[in-house]
Amino acid sequence: MVQKVALTFTALCCLLSRSLAAPTQRAPLNGHFLHLTDIHPDGFYLQGSEVVSSCHSLPNVTNTVDIPKPEGGYFGTPDSICDTPFSLVNATFDWIDKRLEPVDFVVWTGDNARHDSDNTHPRTQDEIDTLNTIIASKFLDTFGGESQDPTSGRARVPVVPSIGNNDVYPHNIMPAGPNPMLQTFSILWSEFIPAHQINTFRRGGYYSSEVVPNKIAVVALNTLYFYIHNAAVNGCTRGEDEPGAEEMDWLEAELDRLRDRGLLVYLTGHVPPEVKSYTPSCHKRYTKIALAYQDIIVGHIYGHANIDHFFLLSDRKIKKGSKAVEGRRGAKQSHFGMPGGHITEGEDEDEDEDEEQEQEMSYETMLDDGQHHVPTTLGLSTYLEALWDQYNDIPKQIDSSRYAIVQVAPSVIPTYNPTLRVYSYQTLSESDALGHKKKKKPSKKPNHYPPAANSTQFGYPLAYTQYWCNLTLANMDTDRDNAIEYEIEYRTEDYGLTHLGTDEWLTLAQQIEADKKLKSLYLERMVVQTANLA
Repeated sequence: MVQKVALTFTALCCLLSRSLAAPTQRAPLNGHFLHLTDIHPDGFYLQGSEVVSSCHSLPNVTNTVDIPKPEGGYFGTPDSICDTPFSLVNATFDWIDKRLEPVDFVVWTGDNARHDSDNTHPRTQDEIDTLNTIIASKFLDTFGGESQDPTSGRARVPVVPSIGNNDVYPHNIMPAGPNPMLQTFSILWSEFIPAHQINTFRRGGYYSSEVVPNKIAVVALNTLYFYIHNAAVNGCTRGEDEPGAEEMDWLEAELDRLRDRGLLVYLTGHVPPEVKSYTPSCHKRYTKIALAYQDIIVGHIYGHANIDHFFLLSDRKIKKGSKAVEGRRGAKQSHFGMPGGHITEGEDEDEDEDEEQEQEMSYETMLDDGQHHVPTTLGLSTYLEALWDQYNDIPKQIDSSRYAIVQVAPSVIPTYNPTLRVYSYQTLSESDALGHKKKKKPSKKPNHYPPAANSTQFGYPLAYTQYWCNLTLANMDTDRDNAIEYEIEYRTEDYGLTHLGTDEWLTLAQQIEADKKLKSLYLERMVVQTANLA
């Protein structure tokens, strides 16, 4: 039976009233945080349905000889265009609640509504609001602690959500704020957004949350104002009356404030700062900020693309005609461009965006122009050509201060198999981490960037563990209550990383390009053990 969804004012008020009861108690720190992204619940999903219908319609059996095989699994359909059934949503949050190690905070990077991929079931604003309400309730129930159950004895865990391109109607489009969309989210997420940041959020959909007081802040960006497919806005050029420019101005001021207070910062959002997903002026400003504040920014954490990988941002000027630039400029052999992007000779912040819009997008073409979420074989392979070009372009003598690393996590939605990611971070003081030895002053860099944060600082990311669920096996399990089991797919230590600093990732990128066996392993993990598209 199809699960109907309808927004009620009572549901909104219920969430709001629970947020007002939120206590200030915090659990002892354990040095871990959770990243969840791209849940995409679908109330129309049907077990046994046809994948071609987005798992919304059962087979029309008219020929008893040739009966089509049902394809929609009970917990979802891996490697398909189908969204996430509530059976998987509920089982995932239940597993997190009962089985996952304690975490200190949660990064939640959006897309909490289904895709608009079925013309027979068009999305509506009410449905999108309801799905966002349901998922917000899941996070409150799982991480709300005593705010949800005063007898639980559990302290609340900070949750930092950001808006996805499918969380709005129509998808991808958000005009400048304040607007009704941001007003609705400010109610749904009142538990999560710090009170002193709520007016900032209502105006722009972004904010910062001090998840570990006086030590770690997570900045949740509204990437829709940077997004190339948001026709309601037009870039981030400094001084222009655009919400993207205002957001970038706010980000710089917020980072200055956090720097003055000595906090480390994670930048998070839905759409990653990929060169063809952001407008040119937004991508340029983001890259500049990433490098200028590398002394406090220790992570760039995003979702949206569904494939597990990392890419680079850099200011390094490469000569036109190099393999990497040819890919970025739209050469036939790699027309998706650079996944991250370099600032190339002759480029500036005010580059004409019309030229950019005429070029094909990397993620967005790979994901069928943002309409669907399963990369085509051609889309993924051509995107990978550009990614390999980027890795290959790293010079032998690396100046890591000229790079930033963007982590793109795979999704809960079974584009491949459902996943979640747990980071570990430094909890020792610098003196303890250094064995009580006096810390050396960082040497001056040959450029104008500050010395990067280091792994001895409290809050610095040391590793992550990637979990996955084998959905094929789960769908075959007759014990529905225990069928969903998230197991470790890999740890970053498996790649030889001693921490998650830029220099470690640059070295790994070079190794992936040089070692075919390692690249093959990286590809298997990129598509979460489905491997058929790589």
